[in-house]
Amino acid sequence: MNTKKLEPLKRLLLIDNDRCPVCKKILWKKEQYLCGQCQRALPKNDARTCRRCGRPLISDDADLCQTCRSNGDRPVDRGWVWLVYGRTAEQIAAGFKFKHQKTLAFWAGTQMAAGLADCPWIGGIDVLVPVPLHPNRLAERGYNQSEQLAAGIAAALKAKGLDIPMDTGCLKRLVDTPHQLGQPAAFRLKNVKSAFAVAEAEGIRGKQIALVDDVMTTGATLDACAAALKAAGASSVALITFSAVAS
Repeated sequence: MNTKKLEPLKRLLLIDNDRCPVCKKILWKKEQYLCGQCQRALPKNDARTCRRCGRPLISDDADLCQTCRSNGDRPVDRGWVWLVYGRTAEQIAAGFKFKHQKTLAFWAGTQMAAGLADCPWIGGIDVLVPVPLHPNRLAERGYNQSEQLAAGIAAALKAKGLDIPMDTGCLKRLVDTPHQLGQPAAFRLKNVKSAFAVAEAEGIRGKQIALVDDVMTTGATLDACAAALKAAGASSVALITFSAVAS
């Protein structure tokens, strides 16, 4: 078979040099970011969840995750998680965190918005605040994946008639902390202690804030951000997370 004759058809139907981040199959143009099979098999967090942070629950007997049970003073009021963390969520997150797939994060945010539109408290949120990167990490990566998630969420919610602004300047990361991936809980807590501060309190004082992040493991990073926001006068802090480890 003369494969050269197939090239025009391939250009018409397939995305050049693009593969599904989960299964690595070549993508059809109609599929955009995930293949149809992986899209249908996404591990949505639609079973039992922690009533405070939204994390998927392992136990049928509890209504709080282990983190919330062990820390009754968490500066978090409510939460929503899109995917249960596992291989699928890990592969997608790796794409937009470590493989320079910026638009994948924005797309994921638009998909999250479809579920958030039915969240009972989303209409009361005043501002979306993405978890910030340190300037060194931002220069290395070229973009903040949490900001891209938040931008996708904001754009898709606005298309549904819910206009929630995004503030990328109010919260700053002061310390260029090591990667949290694979670190024990005690290290994570110490790693982010005093790592965040509010630079512009005027935009959050008295407001209901939703923090947006990619992955929640122990929740140490989100707790540090929420504590800084509440110390600066935020009336409440909710979490919106791409994925979270079940607990």
